[in-house]
Amino acid sequence: MGLLERFGFSRRTAREKFVSSNPFDLDAPLLHFSETDAWRIRDACEGLQIFGGTGSGKTSGSGQAVARAFLAQGFGGLVLTAKKDERQLWETYAQEAGRGEQVLVFSASEKWRFNFLNYETNRPGAGASQTENLVKLFSSVMEIAERKQPSGSGDSYWQRAMKQLLRNAIDLLIAARGKVSLPDLYEIIRSAPLSVEQSNDENWQKNSLCFQLIVEGDAKPKDSMRQHDFEMAARYWLSEFPNLAEKTRSIIVSTFTGMADGFLRGTLRELFCTSMNFAPDLSSEGAIILLDFPIKEYGELGQLAQVLFKYIWQQAMERRDTAANHRPVFLWADESQYFITAYDREFQSTARSSRACTVYLTQNLPNYYAELGGEKNKAEADAFLGNLQTKIFHANGDHTTNSWAADLFAKSWQLRGNTHTGYSAGGASAGQGASESLEYDVLPQQFSTLRKGGPDNNFAVEALIFQGGRVWSATGKTFIRTFFNQG
Repeated sequence: MGLLERFGFSRRTAREKFVSSNPFDLDAPLLHFSETDAWRIRDACEGLQIFGGTGSGKTSGSGQAVARAFLAQGFGGLVLTAKKDERQLWETYAQEAGRGEQVLVFSASEKWRFNFLNYETNRPGAGASQTENLVKLFSSVMEIAERKQPSGSGDSYWQRAMKQLLRNAIDLLIAARGKVSLPDLYEIIRSAPLSVEQSNDENWQKNSLCFQLIVEGDAKPKDSMRQHDFEMAARYWLSEFPNLAEKTRSIIVSTFTGMADGFLRGTLRELFCTSMNFAPDLSSEGAIILLDFPIKEYGELGQLAQVLFKYIWQQAMERRDTAANHRPVFLWADESQYFITAYDREFQSTARSSRACTVYLTQNLPNYYAELGGEKNKAEADAFLGNLQTKIFHANGDHTTNSWAADLFAKSWQLRGNTHTGYSAGGASAGQGASESLEYDVLPQQFSTLRKGGPDNNFAVEALIFQGGRVWSATGKTFIRTFFNQG
């Protein structure tokens, strides 16, 4: 029995409608941007960024065309949501593609549960890297929360201190109980000693989970590596942590507890910290996992929950054996500025070999700069976008984005005609000439005049498309102009 069947999904529908002799051939075309220019699975695996101002048609135009192409080809995927109507939109896409049975909606109103720590500590291959994988997972989520803090706690010192705290809490739990849970991590940190004197106080020892786990861990048989890690953790909690400056310690603790608090109560606790009846790996078998925690409804908690799941999904897709299962998968995020993390750049650098297609949609470039922490992290956004090889530009009034796009399309030597008039003792004379100048192939202001669809434009959305390393057959240039139908 396959993975889909074990979790109650039908494999038959997808096979009957979508499986051909080789439906996942990397050179299979997904879309045609001209009669001679196809966009293939291979191109999709190199990543896609779609830009367009509000009302430009980026979602209903190129976004819709790409989403429907992925579904028609049998891709599995993960859909992140910022707006409340995105669930209905994707359910409609899937139903019309004959893929309705393969949509897994993860939300408070559905039956699905995903205990992420249980998954991470028990999945194949967790082993020796278990602690560090969990540290990276929590760090990815806390990165989102810390961007909004004016205190500068996202600086490298605080990041290292937070990772040290997490590493020692996780190692202590593994040594003492062999498993990790978020409530226990929370309680270890909450009950840790605030001074060396307190660590020697019998009353504190009696009531502190942190101390109780040190006692339990000390009594458990361990191999030499685990023994070393346990001793490092015990030394940290009984000596190093209580000797930290009070302000330093409080910032580190509140950073973690502030993030964990939302997962320890209400909807997120029920969904992420209880049982588990599905896993991100289902995308490899054709499931379309939709995270129905729209940010416009759930706020920061919805954002943190989706970033957490996204990170685990990305890692699962990187681990999969594409030689045995070469079905492409996609990661989809409209309003993508809310979901981008530092790990996205690392993931995208190997996404092609994982057959993972990242599709991010946002209004403009400053959205990324603002969400990543302003000008100081501008290079991080630019580096990530450099790894998304296809870029689609719709109508936009943002000067930064339009100038960036014009630079991307490059410049060429263009012949400019001129006339001149001269005066001499013999009278006036006139002439004509020409000169070469290096000019934009597409001027920045042209992006603001692209057609936005709707009834005024016969529901056709105009776009300019760039793909790294490609000269388009229809234009002989690094860009191509095309239209997408709405609806």
